[in-house]
Amino acid sequence: MSWVWIVTGIVVLSAALAVSGLLRRLVWAFALAVAVLLVLHMQTNPGEGAAGLAALGGGLALARTARRFVTGGLL
Repeated sequence: MSWVWIVTGIVVLSAALAVSGLLRRLVWAFALAVAVLLVLHMQTNPGEGAAGLAALGGGLALARTARRFVTGGLL
């Protein structure tokens, strides 16, 4: 599995899970825990840690836009 598919999967999964209110809170809590682990991982392998943080940030940035697109802009 290439890094492109991993990054794409993280972004799509983060955007899809952000549609529900409860899931949105759980995604943010999970994202915080993952961000801390990725920062720790950057000490041993900076490339992988930075790529993971970028994918996580992209997914969370896309979540609001995706939620509005999926719900038709009603929420």
